[in-house]
Amino acid sequence: MFNFRFLVLIHVLLCINPVNALENISFKVEKIETKNWQLHNLSLALSGLHNNSQQLTLLIKKIALPAPFSDINFADIQCDKFTWHDKKIDCEKGTAKLKAKTSYSSVFGFSFILSEQKSSFSIKGIKLAKGRVSLTAKEQGENWSVAISSKNLSIKEMYAYFAKEKKIIEQITQGKLTAKINVSGNSHGLNAFLINAVLNQLSLQANQGKIITETVDLEWNLQAKLKNSEWHWLTSNKLKQGEIYIDPVYLEIKQKMPTLTAKGVWTEQGNLVFDRAEFYHPDVITVQTQGQIKYKPHLSVKKSHIFAEIQNMESFSEQYILPFIEQTAFEGVKLKGHLNTEIDILQSTVTQVSVDIKSLSILDNKKRFSSKDLKGTINWSNDSDYHKASEIYWDQLTVKAIPIDASQLIFLFKQKNFTLLERSTIPLLGGALDIKQFNWQSLVENESKVYFEGNIKQLSLEKLSYALDWTPLSGNISGYIPGVTFQDKTLTIEGELQVKLFDGMIKINKLSSSGMLTDFSKFSMDMEINNLDLQQITQKFKMGGMEGRVSGFISDLYLENWQPVTFYAWVGTPENDRTTHRISQKAVENIASIGGGGAADIISKGFLGFFDSFNYDRLGFGCYLHQGVCQLMGVEAAEQGYYLVKGSGIPRIDIMGYNTQVDWSVLMERLSRISSTDEVVVQ
Repeated sequence: MFNFRFLVLIHVLLCINPVNALENISFKVEKIETKNWQLHNLSLALSGLHNNSQQLTLLIKKIALPAPFSDINFADIQCDKFTWHDKKIDCEKGTAKLKAKTSYSSVFGFSFILSEQKSSFSIKGIKLAKGRVSLTAKEQGENWSVAISSKNLSIKEMYAYFAKEKKIIEQITQGKLTAKINVSGNSHGLNAFLINAVLNQLSLQANQGKIITETVDLEWNLQAKLKNSEWHWLTSNKLKQGEIYIDPVYLEIKQKMPTLTAKGVWTEQGNLVFDRAEFYHPDVITVQTQGQIKYKPHLSVKKSHIFAEIQNMESFSEQYILPFIEQTAFEGVKLKGHLNTEIDILQSTVTQVSVDIKSLSILDNKKRFSSKDLKGTINWSNDSDYHKASEIYWDQLTVKAIPIDASQLIFLFKQKNFTLLERSTIPLLGGALDIKQFNWQSLVENESKVYFEGNIKQLSLEKLSYALDWTPLSGNISGYIPGVTFQDKTLTIEGELQVKLFDGMIKINKLSSSGMLTDFSKFSMDMEINNLDLQQITQKFKMGGMEGRVSGFISDLYLENWQPVTFYAWVGTPENDRTTHRISQKAVENIASIGGGGAADIISKGFLGFFDSFNYDRLGFGCYLHQGVCQLMGVEAAEQGYYLVKGSGIPRIDIMGYNTQVDWSVLMERLSRISSTDEVVVQ
């Protein structure tokens, strides 16, 4: 029965007109309330008693709704068709005004039933934000439900009205909302809801221009039920068309509509469990995940497993990757292909990653690195006991314009370590790079340690010079590379580096470098030169033809920023060399220019000008660099100067050097002219 705790009978007025007896009767009540509903200032009037038909009118100043709608009130209610009997008030047709705390009001038609067993009210066609809203609410015993439907509400007007204080959205230019919302609960509160909403032509700008939408159509569905103090929910979202910019990602949706579906459980203790969530962008990427997020007292991922299949790496990288790498070292890189990846996360830390590369091509418009048809599987774990190997294969790689032919690598990748598991031979420049051992280890403060050991087999100098756009060279390079370590921006070699070059051998010792990636790099080494073929050397450096062999050394070479500071160097005819010793006119002229000699005058003025080449006994050139000045020396001292080339037989010519000291920059300029000129001018 009704609880009339506050029901006060203000008065019962029987208005009797002496002329028209009992013309009307009115009855007023201050308040009537059920368990959750309140009616204030009721007035019941019966008029037209003298007529054949009478009119019964109910006026209610205010109806207060139960939670969670207690902020909304209905006022100025007038029921023109109703009944009141058997502890039940039934208003079949009425008008009222909706009032909210926001001071918004609207006149609408309604109906309601209030009784001891059940109560309900229905609103149809409230004009709101250039659209219409209808609402039906029911209460029976401990349970209640509300159904709301809206059509073509202006999002711009709704936001301007309800967002009175701090506005996250700076501007809404257009957009309409059509939605259906069903909410139900009991005396303890909300226990279920269902939302179906469609946003049409939404255009807005938010978060200082970092979020922008243009004519977006979005469909959103969400349903949830409360079971054992946990919310079990299911949602689906479909982006149908429009343009979206979420800094720095830009998406233009025309035909391939991205969708997001998810189901899970939400608890009041601060846990959000994903039984399954999927983001699907047709023909681009599919991402599936399950796991648990904790958002109290702060946001963290307790655990999660993520699977992603990228069907079109080109489209994916253009839309989701390239915006993040602009103005970085990776700018200009383009990707093509298809790959899958799985990621495990525990306590907000990535614990394991697996990438299955179906096919991957990398293009770089800055020509730093590229790949063609890269395949394989890359496995990584944060577990020190992890032993699952990774394998990658490729048809072709290019590093700094140097092509690397088809090969493979098998390695172990765990924590901050990368270790080659099997010896690998990589076809390179007509030869091969034989990697015996390779290890990379990430240290603290972005530092790393790299170790390498291997061999170079028959690398073509011609292909190398072509790839690097050098002066064309001939011959092959072979050699052994001992343990090479790079750490703290310092490169060191544990042993002797041997390189077979120009049919001879070059040995490098005491090689070290520091500050290689800084503005002040340092480099030092010793070099031994053994029995190089002069004919192969001079054929490629355009300094004139020479036959014979040379040996020598470079001791205590020290460079700063790749510029020599000091060294002691010598190269000349080895002892007991029994090969043919011949030198061309062009070579005579160029060698003479180094030491300031006058051999060219002798050739041009005498009978030696009739010969294309000359015999020599031995040749040699040395330099001791100190404080920017090179102390020059030759194979033998002379009364004036020194011999650079000492002749032998007929025709014979001696090349003298007279300058014992020359500025290093001047010497480099002379050597540059020698290697760049194609002609010898003989006067």
